[in-house]
Amino acid sequence: MVKKKLTYKELTEKLDDIIENLESGELSVEESMEKYEEGVKITKELLAILNKAEEKVKIMRDQDEMEF
Repeated sequence: MVKKKLTYKELTEKLDDIIENLESGELSVEESMEKYEEGVKITKELLAILNKAEEKVKIMRDQDEMEF
């Protein structure tokens, strides 16, 4: 089964939920570590999305400058 790629908004919401869970203090050490690792993975995904968007903006800006 193909895993659906989450949007930036969905990823940030998921990260917010993880942060709330971690800050609640109700998780065991093991659960906290799992949530932390998941949060790091999501953060990397978010940074990749932002970097890709930044590259697209640079390309569009460079193309506009070449037209003038």
